[in-house]
Amino acid sequence: MREVESTINSIIPDKSKRKIYFTILLEVINLTDSYWSNKWGIYYLKDRIRFLIGNLIVFTISNRGIWIALDKERLKKDQVNLNLEQWRWDIDDYPEYAVIPSKNGFYNPSKDLSVWPLLKKYHFDYIKKAAQKYEWLNIRSQKNHSSELLNYLREFLKCGIPEPNYNNPIDDLEEYKVSYISLSKTEQETVVQSRVGQGRFRNNLINYWKGCAVTGCKMISLLRASHIKPWRDCNNEERLDTYNGLLLIPNLDSAFDNGLISFNNEGFILISNKLDKKALKKLGINEEMKIKKIDKRHKQYLEYHRKKVFLK
Repeated sequence: MREVESTINSIIPDKSKRKIYFTILLEVINLTDSYWSNKWGIYYLKDRIRFLIGNLIVFTISNRGIWIALDKERLKKDQVNLNLEQWRWDIDDYPEYAVIPSKNGFYNPSKDLSVWPLLKKYHFDYIKKAAQKYEWLNIRSQKNHSSELLNYLREFLKCGIPEPNYNNPIDDLEEYKVSYISLSKTEQETVVQSRVGQGRFRNNLINYWKGCAVTGCKMISLLRASHIKPWRDCNNEERLDTYNGLLLIPNLDSAFDNGLISFNNEGFILISNKLDKKALKKLGINEEMKIKKIDKRHKQYLEYHRKKVFLK
């Protein structure tokens, strides 16, 4: 986190300007994530922050301002005039943007963000086209993605921010297709996404727990979104319920999913007799572990887990 903070401070030394830039970036992240959470990523270099969709950089923050890609076709259609004090066209030509034609430029926002609503319209149109064009963020950019940068943004803006997820879809969804066939298409997609870890369920857990629900680990990219009441046993409402979820480090997630640990209604860990002391030590699990915050709405799910999943 210190390296991220130091780099960002060198890119945007002015804290008030930093707040403006990151408020705009948050809008961009939230919109993009609404199209699917495997399409985007963000990372930083020593002199800039880059936000990507698929194979394209669509948003960059540097000491020159905010570089953004606008929808060229929509600009031409609307014949809009962007000869504005806060806007400067980028005269460089980038061949990779031929797949989705763009006109790009540098935006230096004022405190009241007076120009942003106009720019946003054409930038968000471009984001939509990029999200429709690409199925996944390219592999190299997936490796470059910085969860630490997103953690910094969460701390700085004091709000929840989605985390991308690049897992491949799983095959067992067909088994449950009948149970949600009566839902609307949008609701069906949300249920499916919750299972493969690409939808709102994981993001809601990230925003709720801010890290591992037990250890507090904030390496979001390593954490797993775990249903308390197993997904296969849930109705559609329960599958999407934030209170039916724990964000856990992988060893705790696997132990919990296999019934080797559970938690009582106060959040204290319960350890199965099938785990001996040697295994506990290697797994880094101990009897003093506890869920850091329990809401009354967690309790029905924890009770189910203890009765139906936990191996006593």
